[in-house]
Amino acid sequence: MDLTLKGCIPCLPLSEHQPYDLVVVLNNGKVVKLQVKYATLKKNGTIEVRFRTSWADRKGTHIKHYSEKDFDYYAIYCAGKDKVLYVPNTLNCPKAIRFDKPANSQIKFVKWANDYLKLK
Repeated sequence: MDLTLKGCIPCLPLSEHQPYDLVVVLNNGKVVKLQVKYATLKKNGTIEVRFRTSWADRKGTHIKHYSEKDFDYYAIYCAGKDKVLYVPNTLNCPKAIRFDKPANSQIKFVKWANDYLKLK
C-alpha cells in the first residue's frame, strides 16, 4: 500500500524463483526490483535486518547472501512504526537502522530510518 500511496505501480514477477519479490514502476517511469523484508522494532528503537535468504529442504538448511545485482532495494516493513524503509542494495547496507534517539546520545555512524522513507 505504501508504494501505491507514493504513486508507484507494484508488479509481481512471473516466477517465485527470482531473487526479488516485486518489480516497481516509479512515478518517474524508472523500474526497480525490491526484496521485501519484515523487521521487529527493538526496545532500543532500532531494527536489525538479515540481508540474506534461507530455506530448508531434504538436503538440510541453506543460506544465501544476496549480491548487488540481484535487486535494487530492500523494502523493509517495521510493524512497530508502521513504516516501510527503502534501503539500497549495496555492500555497505546498514545492519541496524535507528528510529529513536539512542539513550547514550551517541549518534556518530547512526543510520536513521527517516533517511530511507523514499524510494528513489
